[in-house]
Amino acid sequence: MSLARDERLARHIGFWWGFAEGFVFFIVPDVYISFATLFSLRAGSIAWLSSIAGSAVAIPVIYALMVTLGVDYVAFLPSLPGISRGLLAQVGASMASDGLPYTPLLVLGGVPLKVYAGLGFSLGLSLGSVLLWTVFARIVRIAPTFIVVAGLRLVLGRWIDARATLCGVVLVLFWIAFYVFYFVHMSRV
Repeated sequence: MSLARDERLARHIGFWWGFAEGFVFFIVPDVYISFATLFSLRAGSIAWLSSIAGSAVAIPVIYALMVTLGVDYVAFLPSLPGISRGLLAQVGASMASDGLPYTPLLVLGGVPLKVYAGLGFSLGLSLGSVLLWTVFARIVRIAPTFIVVAGLRLVLGRWIDARATLCGVVLVLFWIAFYVFYFVHMSRV
């Protein structure tokens, strides 16, 4: 699992995955961050920080599309897995009354960052406020994944290294199960 320990690779994958998921991709950077962290705390940390940077770069792209070019990004969002018109209506109503949610409970909501960004810009929020919120949201949302996997790495590091393939397969199966549950749940919103 030397690829998981590669810090340069972690920086690139973390950044581009964060950017892609912040803009159009529908699988969170936690998947790669957990993989890197399972085999190297440092590579996992680099991947997490890089994913935050990538997400932060996605926000001005969304802003430029919506505000500068007039693209109806919000209308595009329901074409992505896990995002429905009902979800957009629900989050939009909440944001219209309460603004961006600065709460640690973001981790439980399952609402993709791009939904908040698109709706925020459509409601007239500034680039700076959405950008600041994005950094907050990425820290809060990815922290539980990082903490759990880092804890496993710290406690079971030698065991994990001795069974790297098994641990990698278990992690892949976990994420598959997670996304099956997530997409089924989000299809009901």
